[in-house]
Amino acid sequence: MKKRDIILFAIVVILIVQAVFINKYFNSGQGGRVEVYVENKLYNTYPLDKDQKIDIGEKNGRVNKIYIHNKGVEMTTANCPDKVCVHTGFINKPGQSIVCLPHKINVKIVSNDISKVDKDVTAK
Repeated sequence: MKKRDIILFAIVVILIVQAVFINKYFNSGQGGRVEVYVENKLYNTYPLDKDQKIDIGEKNGRVNKIYIHNKGVEMTTANCPDKVCVHTGFINKPGQSIVCLPHKINVKIVSNDISKVDKDVTAK
């Protein structure tokens, strides 16, 4: 290897390490709350730092169970046919969501950091 190859390799390694640290820095802040939407309407908001189980059993025989724990959330039970929402697993970062299309349920983690909130949302 020539000297230029070693320098190029070192620069690439430094850039990769910087990218990893920047990613960890921006994703290290846990979301502050869980928002649950049913049929595109806010069902309820729950703190992310309090362990709790939520049962959503409403019209049309829908059954969905949400479990908030370890500063994250997962859908543990659903009686929908495909169970994609259950297979989504545990989420714990702002912007992540669990969606149950057959039951029209959306569970998402929202940050409490006002600088990360969309300007359109704050204008409403």
